[in-house]
Amino acid sequence: MKASLFFLFGIFLMLSSCSEKSIDNENESINLYDFTPLNLNEYEIPATILLPDETFNIGASTKVEVNHVEGDFKWDIAIGPNFKFRIDDWGDDKQILQAEKDKLQNLEFYEISYLKNTDNLIIYKRELKVSGSKKASNKVGTEHITYHICQMKEINGIVYLFKNNDEGSSKRIVDLLEKSFESLKTNSQNS
Repeated sequence: MKASLFFLFGIFLMLSSCSEKSIDNENESINLYDFTPLNLNEYEIPATILLPDETFNIGASTKVEVNHVEGDFKWDIAIGPNFKFRIDDWGDDKQILQAEKDKLQNLEFYEISYLKNTDNLIIYKRELKVSGSKKASNKVGTEHITYHICQMKEINGIVYLFKNNDEGSSKRIVDLLEKSFESLKTNSQNS
């Protein structure tokens, strides 16, 4: 009887831990089987990216919206109101991520803390300086923290910059965006 109870309890623990999708814990990985592919060929990018499915509960919508004008150099992609990112075509400019880093260095009203900083990826926390600028009243500013991701990818010789919106996101959404950006695969020429 005791062995049966322990066996059932073990199965219960295993099933409950498998069904969780906590991505706030850095030691727990996000499984890509919970993502669905989006072929970007029809939007003039020869690649496929994996996007989180409805099991992540990232917003009211599970429908992927891609806003792109044919021949333009930018794409806005969203799944509901929370999971949004932009892709910019920068041609052969491989210094664009460094330009983003330089821009962040010159922000006067924000404290920037890098969580990841590599040659092709930055993830950072942006915190509004509560005291404001030296010229502002001491009452200026309220505590406001957002998370941001910016990743440079080269596809068939063209440099693309993938980033969340300027307003920022929660850490959970940035973790999902990182996983999506990392999943990007170039499509074969025959696709």
